[in-house]
Amino acid sequence: MKKTLYIIAGPNGAGKTTLARELVRDQSIMFLNADEIAAKHNDAVGLLSGRILLEKLDKIIQDKKSAVLESTISGNYHNRVIERAHKAKYEIIFVYVFLDSVEQNIARIHQRVKLGGHNVPDTDVRRRYKRSLKNFHDVINKVDSWGLYYNGENSYELVANGKGAVLDIMDDALYNKFNKESK
Repeated sequence: MKKTLYIIAGPNGAGKTTLARELVRDQSIMFLNADEIAAKHNDAVGLLSGRILLEKLDKIIQDKKSAVLESTISGNYHNRVIERAHKAKYEIIFVYVFLDSVEQNIARIHQRVKLGGHNVPDTDVRRRYKRSLKNFHDVINKVDSWGLYYNGENSYELVANGKGAVLDIMDDALYNKFNKESK
């Protein structure tokens, strides 16, 4: 059976968890989400949850199982994860979700909190936003295949996808908007 690591990425509030849960529902795959781990361990800073997440991912790779990893990719740890998965002969599928602006991401987080969901401070969202978008271009060169999704109308629209040197653009206007915002 082929081992697959799905990395569902995007800025905070873009809709990563919703998309990842759709993927997990259709398959029996472990879902790794640092926010959920932090909530279980009352880990406001996220240091413990990050360590737990990486330990769980190590165990999944050791057991040769498929997984879905959610990340903002605003830091660097995803590079180590990709490298480790490649060494273990995983297929890596990268899915990136974006909205129109950081303000829309913040508004969605505020709405999520009103409905009982977890908060991410506005300053953290703003700090991670540009780094996440910029890292997209680096990550697509390290994975087996990727898809770029727009979630601005509360439904996922495939904007572009790629595999190796092949790029297929479904919506030129949204693709160009994303590229402009991510530079």
